[in-house]
Parts: sequence; C-alpha cells; structure tokens
Amino acid sequence: MRVKGVITLAFAAVMGCMHGGARSLAKSSTVSDADVGRLGPEQEGLVDQARDALASARDALSRTSLRLQQAQNEENTAKADQQAADADQEVADAQQRVASDSLAPDALEKARQLQERAKAHKLAADAHLEYANKLIDERKAEVQAAEQQVKVAEARVEWSKLQALEQANNPASAKYDAGRFQTAVNDAQGDLDEAVEKARGLEAQATAARQRWDDSRRRLQATGSSSSQTGTGSGN
Repeated sequence: MRVKGVITLAFAAVMGCMHGGARSLAKSSTVSDADVGRLGPEQEGLVDQARDALASARDALSRTSLRLQQAQNEENTAKADQQAADADQEVADAQQRVASDSLAPDALEKARQLQERAKAHKLAADAHLEYANKLIDERKAEVQAAEQQVKVAEARVEWSKLQALEQANNPASAKYDAGRFQTAVNDAQGDLDEAVEKARGLEAQATAARQRWDDSRRRLQATGSSSSQTGTGSGN
C-alpha cells in the first residue's frame, strides 16, 4: 500500500508539473525554441520576415545612437565657442581700459567696436549651447523611440512564431494564449507611439533653437568679427 501511495503521489506531482508548465506557457508571450524547431522551412517565411524587421530596427537604433554622439560633440563645440566669446570679452575690456585712460577718439571707437562684437559673440555662443542642449534632448528621445521600435519588432517575432505554428496546424500552438501575444504587440506599439510623439515635440524645440542660433550668427557676422568660430551644427 505504501509503494502504491508513493507511485500515486509521484504521478500526481508529474501531472501537476505538466499542467503548471502549460499554464506558464499560456501566460507567456514568447514561443519556446523547441516548438519553433517543429516548423518546416516552408513554414518559417512569416517568422523570417519578422526577424528581418527586427534586424532593421536594431540597425536603426545603432544609427540613432551615433546621431546622439554627434549631438554631444556639438555641445563640446558650443562650450568651446563660449570660451572664445569670453576671450573676446576680455580683449574688449582691455581695450576699453586703454581708451578710458587715453580718451583718444580712435581708441574709443575701437573699444566700442570690440565691445559690440564681444556682446554679439556671447549671444551667439549662448544660442549655440542652447541649440546643442535641445538637440541632445531630441536625440535621446529618438534613441528611446528606436529602442521601443526594437521591442515592437521583438514582440512581432514571437507573435509570428505562434502564427506560423497555428497556420501549420501544429498541436504545440494550443499551449499558448494568442491573446497575450497580440496584447504584447499592441502594448509595445502604444509605447512606441508615445515615444515618437515625444521625439517630434523635442525636434520642434531643437529646430526653433537652431533658428535662434542662426539668427544670432548672422548678427555676429554683421559686426565684422573675424575671430568667432561658432560651429557648424554637425549634430544635425
């Protein structure tokens, strides 16, 4: 009797594990490699398309990350521009002291011109840094959107695996809850839409900041300054 009882309990435990595993799969939104391995080459077309889309999303993320690095380089250029503007101001202040001591008309006129240029350079350098910071914010948001696009593609790969099993009438498909796969895709897509909208809003802010910087550079050029180097907007 004791042996029979042990066997009964062992069998019940095995069955419980099997049912628990089935419930786990039903709650999952991923298809096991073992089940995917049951697909024949002619049944993997849908999965291959989804995998290609995932590879493209990952490539796009790499490119977007590179653009963020370029924007960070633009910030470094803008900071160097501010240092150059500070140097121009020091030169203008030194000339102002000379002119104030001599009161010579030529010295006073030169001091006035240098002060005008230094002020214009400072405004342009500040606008440059503002633009660089806005551009970095935009690029970071674009990276987040690209990362979310990868998550959408990953969810679609898993869904395509289950669809392929279903189309092949493979019994393994019955272990999964198709609704969870659909929900995973929809949730990821919803997060992507939000990320894209945020990136677009920051893009508009960066564009406006770039326009202010361009305007300030034109005003600086109008002063006849030849010492200013205000960057090229390489972060774009």
